[in-house]
Amino acid sequence: MHAIDTLYAEHLIRRALPQRAGLERLTGRVTDEGVARAVAGRYACALPSAEALDYLRHHLRGPLLSVAAGIGFWAHCAHHIDGIDTVATDRYAPEENPRFRRPGWHPVARMDAVEALRRYPDHDVLGVCLPPGLSLQQIYEAAPQAVSRQIFVVGYFTRQAFGGTPEGVMSEEHGLRFRRVDCIARWGLEAPEYQTVLIHVWRA
Repeated sequence: MHAIDTLYAEHLIRRALPQRAGLERLTGRVTDEGVARAVAGRYACALPSAEALDYLRHHLRGPLLSVAAGIGFWAHCAHHIDGIDTVATDRYAPEENPRFRRPGWHPVARMDAVEALRRYPDHDVLGVCLPPGLSLQQIYEAAPQAVSRQIFVVGYFTRQAFGGTPEGVMSEEHGLRFRRVDCIARWGLEAPEYQTVLIHVWRA
């Protein structure tokens, strides 16, 4: 049994989280947007798979900074599954966040994403469903001295995004490569041409 299955089982005992097998099977069947928003509000807009957490642990080179962390569910899983201590930040505290309005899973410091990126240039970055207006280019440009920074972005992308390939060159000009890793399907309204994935971006 993978450690994330154990974590999900522990939450199930406390009636806080369904089993991972159930998540995998049921998330793609949610067709009511209200239900989808309610579930996403309890955890995150995208949920970590065992593969995504394992990938994060194996490729992380420095401390981890989570921007736009919401209620810190990914930071919670990274800490309890892989022992990764994460600085989680968001513009809002979890209780004040308009998307969640509930206690966080992990401590979340109130901090704008760009400010956090500048304050922690030695940290690799995890962004789950980045806020509108925050691009990968802005993440790199926020702290030019962070030349070895890696970015792990979780989002809901078309299958043709990034050239439709599992790995490749994102920017020859900046020497950026990328790799896609599957996550648990997005809560609700999952469309065949879209996919919830973790995108790993690094300087070659």
